[in-house]
Amino acid sequence: MQSNQSVIIADDHSLIRSALVALLNDSAGLSVVADVENADQALRETAKNRPDVVVLDIDMPGIDAFQAATEVRQISPKTEVIFLSGSCNDHFIESAKASGARGYVYKGDDPEELVSAIRAVGRGGTFYSTSVSNRIATMPGQQGGGSRLSLLSSRELETLRYIAKGLSKKEIAPLMHISVKTVDKHVTQLMTKLKIHDRVGLSRYAIREGLIEP
Repeated sequence: MQSNQSVIIADDHSLIRSALVALLNDSAGLSVVADVENADQALRETAKNRPDVVVLDIDMPGIDAFQAATEVRQISPKTEVIFLSGSCNDHFIESAKASGARGYVYKGDDPEELVSAIRAVGRGGTFYSTSVSNRIATMPGQQGGGSRLSLLSSRELETLRYIAKGLSKKEIAPLMHISVKTVDKHVTQLMTKLKIHDRVGLSRYAIREGLIEP
């Protein structure tokens, strides 16, 4: 008889977290050992519980979720990561794959797809929910132009997400543990790479690309 798969849920929305915990605990063979509101807490709980699977929301405060996914595998090599997000743009999908995650589930898809994802990665497979699979099918090839988001570094991308949330440079700096001058440098690079000339334009671009969740 196979033992339950242990799962950690990380999502900064308490209602979503509660619903996910109820869904998974009611699913045969699954058991939520911790639910947390950010990636930093997920890393601590991973070290403590060594779960089979960590489910990470992408747009959370604190450490970048893709970096967190990499660190999860360093802390607990047998733990698999699944991303659960309200966005499924090309950059997020590519970053999820690069981080070593084995699954990606869009929040707008059937909740049972998350259950299927956890079971699939627990068997050593991969799983992409319906909307994510459809998006992957339309993504340009490696040689294609693709989204300009692929030109950005992880720190530039993080800066762009904060700009889209309406934060000032002075507010962004402590969140990223950098100086305002360095934030300025990231903003300048963003404008150059994306060919956008003001913060309002950057914010609109980020929202259009799905870099922040509704």
